[in-house]
Amino acid sequence: MVTVEIFEDLQCPDCTRLQRMLEEKILPAVGEEVEFVRRDFPLTKHPEALSLAAEAQHLRATEGRTAEWEWRRKCLRSIGLVHAPVAERDHAGVDADLAEAHARGVAKTPTVFVGNHVLIERFTAEELIAAIQDSQ
Repeated sequence: MVTVEIFEDLQCPDCTRLQRMLEEKILPAVGEEVEFVRRDFPLTKHPEALSLAAEAQHLRATEGRTAEWEWRRKCLRSIGLVHAPVAERDHAGVDADLAEAHARGVAKTPTVFVGNHVLIERFTAEELIAAIQDSQ
């Protein structure tokens, strides 16, 4: 099993593009061979990204990964239309992801780690699939 670790911002247009690639090309091609780990890297230029990320992590902890992924999908497919809930969520998980991202040199979203491959911001589905296949 290959692990694909995605650092994303839930208000990022390039992350939206990656979400579409995941749904349309990557999951159908290699979904059963891969464990996807979504990590948060909210950029300061996106005003609600931190709160949206905290909600995603809250859903993971309280309702499970499926609820988390559906929230992420909803945010990324509807940039600017989905707003963080009124209830303030704990940011500890997001802060941990940010610290990990900084330690690994992440500066842009999306940044994807697959084995010894790093794909940053703009890449194709074919490049990501090739990295997954190379890491098997």
